[in-house]
Amino acid sequence: MDKENYNKTHESLVKQVPYPFLTEQLIRQSFLTTYSRNEKIVSQAGQLTYLFIILEGKARIIQQEPNGKSLILQFLEVGDFIGELTVVHAENTPKDVIAIGPVRCLAIPLSIVENLLQDADFSLFLAQYIGKKLLMRMEHFSHAQTFELKYRLAALLLEVSVNDQYTENNTQIADYLGISYRHLTYTFKYLRENGYIKKNHAGYLINPPKLRQLIQQGYQL
Repeated sequence: MDKENYNKTHESLVKQVPYPFLTEQLIRQSFLTTYSRNEKIVSQAGQLTYLFIILEGKARIIQQEPNGKSLILQFLEVGDFIGELTVVHAENTPKDVIAIGPVRCLAIPLSIVENLLQDADFSLFLAQYIGKKLLMRMEHFSHAQTFELKYRLAALLLEVSVNDQYTENNTQIADYLGISYRHLTYTFKYLRENGYIKKNHAGYLINPPKLRQLIQQGYQL
């Protein structure tokens, strides 16, 4: 992790997430943190010291099970918080959050966040954000029951690919989608043979326009 103080060169970066509570004074009390691919932003074994907001890049939330298995719980993108459930004491320790590609975050010290929580507008904003993420999780499980896998996988590829490159662990992805590994590989084969993706040394190179067309077909059924 690289950490630096906020300065004017970061202004356009922070403006990508125009949240009302992000005053210039608050931003100047925060830090810009940068992570490389597969680097942990937050560790389940560590202690949370900042509330993060993703400014660039994507990340995955991982639950480490007692049997040693790693489960993907959710994917994060620009504008998402990291550590909000710990901040509101909904969980005692954070989950592992790992950068999918290069990631930059605004790191707000928890001492500042504690003061922010005294503001009713900020507390409402955070509650609404957590509520929306819960609804997204419910939608994820709903789609698992109603959408054919090829449409769900197409949407996931668009969500988690970085620069049109998919590099996820397919065992974890099969668990995340609630399917067998065999079913997943069969569907990857279908997407590959029909020109939606192309196999390469890192994983798959995706064709976003074609994948979006496929998803639209799924909604029209």
